[in-house]
Amino acid sequence: MRNFDYYLPSTTSEAQDVLKKVKGARAKAGGTDLMGLLKDRLTAPDSVVSLDNVGELTGIKERDGGVWIGATTTIATVAANKTVHRGGEAVAEAAARTGTPLIRNRATVGGNLCQRPRCWYFRHPDYPCSKKGGETCYAQEGENKYHAIFDNVTCNIIHPSNLAPALWAHDAKIHVLGANGKTRDIGIDEFWVLPEEDMSKETVLEDGDLVTGVTYTPGGRSSGSAYVEVREKQSYDWALTNAAARIDLSGSRVKDVRLVISAVAPVPMRREDAEAVLKGKAFSEDLAWKAGEAAVADATPLRDNKYKVRLLKATVAHTLIAAAQRAKGGK
Repeated sequence: MRNFDYYLPSTTSEAQDVLKKVKGARAKAGGTDLMGLLKDRLTAPDSVVSLDNVGELTGIKERDGGVWIGATTTIATVAANKTVHRGGEAVAEAAARTGTPLIRNRATVGGNLCQRPRCWYFRHPDYPCSKKGGETCYAQEGENKYHAIFDNVTCNIIHPSNLAPALWAHDAKIHVLGANGKTRDIGIDEFWVLPEEDMSKETVLEDGDLVTGVTYTPGGRSSGSAYVEVREKQSYDWALTNAAARIDLSGSRVKDVRLVISAVAPVPMRREDAEAVLKGKAFSEDLAWKAGEAAVADATPLRDNKYKVRLLKATVAHTLIAAAQRAKGGK
C-alpha cells in the first residue's frame, strides 16, 4: 500500500473543496470497501478525504413525506432505527443482513451503495480482466459459480449492495453534491451503470461527486415490504440471490408492486414482467410463485451457476409472500 495524504474536513463544503482541488482524491466513510481496494492495489490515491467528522452527513429523519438517511450513517444504525422499521421493513431487513456486527457498526449507507464488485478475478492482481482494462472476462469460462445470470455477456460481476434492491423497492432517490457545488437528486433506477455502457465504473458518479444521502418513500396503510437473501453460510457470507419487494393492496388485490432483484447481475434489476403477473389480481402464494417464474424467464446462466435460476425463483416468491403478509397487517 502506497503512502497518501489524509484530510479530515468537518463540513461537506470543506470535503468537496478537497475533492475538487486535489486530483485523484478519494472520499472515505467507514472505509470497509476502500481498505480492501487499497490492499488489492485496485486503487492508489495520493489523498484520502475522511468524512468521519462531517456531522451533516449522518442521521435518519422524516422529511417531506419520505425518510432521509445520511450517507455516513452506519448500517447498524439503519437496522435498529424505529423510523426505518415503520414503513420500510425491507430497508431494515437488508441492513440487518449486511456483513457481520463489526462491519455493520463501521460500514455506511453511501459506501454500501457505491462499493465495487467482489468478483475474485477483478480483485486478484494477477488477472488483467476486462473490468481492469484487459480483454478477457475470466469468469466467462473460469470459476463462475457465484457470478451473474443476467446481462453477463461482456462482464460477469454481480452487484454487491444489500441496501440497493430494498431502497429501489421504496422508490429511493440518491442525493449527490457535485464538484461544481450544485446538488442533484438521482433516481435509484438511474444510479448504476452496466459494463456495456462503461466498463470502468459501476455508478453515474463523476470525479468530485459526493453522495450526501438517500431518501425513500415509506409504505402506508395496506402496504408492506420485505427483503430476502439466500447465502451458503447464514452466519456471514455474500448473497447468492436476493430480492426486495413492496406491495400495496386494495382489499385482497394488488394495487401496486415493486420487485427488485440483485446479486445475480452487474446491477440491481427491477422485474416489471413479474410485477405484471400480480397487478390487479387477488394475491395468493400460487401467484407469487408464478411471478417468480416470470422473474427468471430471461436468465442466461453460465456453466456453474444454473442453480441460481431456481434459487432466485424461490427467493422472489418468498419475498412477495412476506411483503403481502405485512400489507395485510401481519409481521
